[in-house]
Amino acid sequence: MKCSLLLLLCCLTAGGAAAQATSMPSDFGALYPYAKQIFLPVFGFYLLCSFVLGAIKTVLNYLLKRQIMAAPVSDSMVERLLPSPQDELNKVVKWIALLLSTGAGLALCNWSMPLGLHSLIIMLFSTAFGFLAYYFFLRRQAK
Repeated sequence: MKCSLLLLLCCLTAGGAAAQATSMPSDFGALYPYAKQIFLPVFGFYLLCSFVLGAIKTVLNYLLKRQIMAAPVSDSMVERLLPSPQDELNKVVKWIALLLSTGAGLALCNWSMPLGLHSLIIMLFSTAFGFLAYYFFLRRQAK
């Protein structure tokens, strides 16, 4: 996931350095300067910060696990500090539910052209449906 976000960041920065002017569709022409000057740099900065924080978290978790293994700590303390495999499974299920629902929303937006406000509403409801599916999964798992 992080690798694909980093690849997207590299593609976005390379797209901004075009040697020739590109022609934009007429309905996107009014929003293009704002997207190029505001949205894309903010989104790229978010992806970069997310990658850096993820890398720092991974390194610190590794160092913590190494310190726990070296120190004489009781097993109950180790179980409370380290994440359980069930937590990792829940993360995977959450991302699968969100990505599938977002992909279904994008497919539905593509099917119901032209893009507009209704496409935004479709994307909001499809993402909300993904969160709802994840909530029902957690609720069913708790029983």
